[in-house]
Amino acid sequence: MSQEKRLRFRIKTRDQEIELEGDFEYVRDKFENLVENLRLKDGIVQAKTEPVQTPETSEPSDLLKGIVQFSGEGRPYLTVPADSLSAKEALALVLYATHPKTFGDDELSTLLGASWKTTSGAVVRARASELKREGKLIAEKGSYVLSGAGVQWVTGEVIPGLKKTIP
Repeated sequence: MSQEKRLRFRIKTRDQEIELEGDFEYVRDKFENLVENLRLKDGIVQAKTEPVQTPETSEPSDLLKGIVQFSGEGRPYLTVPADSLSAKEALALVLYATHPKTFGDDELSTLLGASWKTTSGAVVRARASELKREGKLIAEKGSYVLSGAGVQWVTGEVIPGLKKTIP
């Protein structure tokens, strides 16, 4: 199976944010069109290229209080009842807690098995595939990390939903 070349870019202005990820040629073409349209509209575009780091709206430890605890080695453990989370949500929470570190399916299987439910590597791969299709996860060379959309989903929906259910 050939390795697909992927590209990701994010443009932020004071009141807008544009993020696009996908096939290298498609994303590059869209980026070039966008830059050209901005030049035509505004006359000048100031481009600043730097690695994309997903900003966090708050310290993860504050957001995850009562949901995730960390071991002395920094391993995340889910502390909410297992039936309060779907497998996709549990996977996303573990990835969020360790963001931007990447994990393989076996590592994620071990982390989820220790703190949530026994989860095989095949289950992790299946849920990761679903999250990737939804644009919430980036899979590269057998490792997974949340995308910007995934971080927003966890902070905007998953965590607030769990906060409502925990005393």
